[in-house]
Amino acid sequence: MGGVVDKTDVCLAVYGEDLEPDEVTKALGREPSSSHRRGDKMKSGKTTWRKGAWLLSVRGEAGPEALTLRLLDGLSGDEQVWAGLAARYVVQLRYGLFLGEWNQGLELSAELIARVARMHAVLLFDIYAPEPAANNQ
Repeated sequence: MGGVVDKTDVCLAVYGEDLEPDEVTKALGREPSSSHRRGDKMKSGKTTWRKGAWLLSVRGEAGPEALTLRLLDGLSGDEQVWAGLAARYVVQLRYGLFLGEWNQGLELSAELIARVARMHAVLLFDIYAPEPAANNQ
């Protein structure tokens, strides 16, 4: 592997048609970075959200594991809370991985994977790699 990715965005996302952001905040013990209810107007003001969302995000140049731990710090560790959320909503841990080179990667520990499993969260990875240089032949 050519090293850890250059930049990472990590977002804990909870989505649902009937999602009430205040209920998710109370259950998890932290305020979101952003949230909305189904039917709220988008920033453009022209359309409305089809689903509700509760989003907690962190980004930076630290490794994906360190950023994930920072994101999860202070959230409920009670698996029953997470199981209840997952029964009603879609719970996702989303990664935006920005590569400076073609062969960069990431490593997540078994402990972190186990923690995410107790959250009943789906892992999603969006990988952004640089455009290949034009072949000057």
